[in-house]
Amino acid sequence: MMRPKKNELTAVFLSLCSIIPGAAVYGRLPARIATNWGIDGTPNSFSPKAFVVFAMPLIYTATVLLCCLYVRRLEAKDRAGKLGDMIPVMFPVLFISMHGMILLAALGKLTDIPTAACLLSSAMMIVLGNYMPKVRKNWIIGIRTPHIIADEEVWHKTHRLAGVTLTLGGAAGTVISLFSHPLVTLAVIMIAVFIPMIYGEAMYFRSKGRKDS
Repeated sequence: MMRPKKNELTAVFLSLCSIIPGAAVYGRLPARIATNWGIDGTPNSFSPKAFVVFAMPLIYTATVLLCCLYVRRLEAKDRAGKLGDMIPVMFPVLFISMHGMILLAALGKLTDIPTAACLLSSAMMIVLGNYMPKVRKNWIIGIRTPHIIADEEVWHKTHRLAGVTLTLGGAAGTVISLFSHPLVTLAVIMIAVFIPMIYGEAMYFRSKGRKDS
């Protein structure tokens, strides 16, 4: 039986701790809480506050746990790379940040959700950009089209480029989020992701053409 690692236990614990802020302000929260917003900041999806405060952190925790188990499988095959370092830190931070934004918006303390979401997305891109060249093939993090994940060399070269585009895109998105419309930030993020994706697909078909000829 596999013993849990310290960083995995910490990740699960932190994910569960996202219950605490909501429970602390439970009486001040509205009966239904916005959980999704349009690009203009208008809420378009609501959930009961009990679900938001108690069930969502459990969903976060289950997600983190499943991802940690998946990484264990990769580690057993010596294919995990840096995932074992990334997931136990990045996922709880992302979930706690998202949950905090939802609660602050429900309390009326955060009114510009699109900008906050863009800043969070840009920060995560910078973090991911620094890890992309070190990430080995997996189905959780990275540019995961079937063609790119099928070829080791294509995966490596695609993610080496992604390291550059995501880091630059995240830095640009951070600045743009503060001074421009969220749609501009969204466009920058999409470009930063699509450039290595298109590059990887093109490299795959070029490589396939050479093998077929």
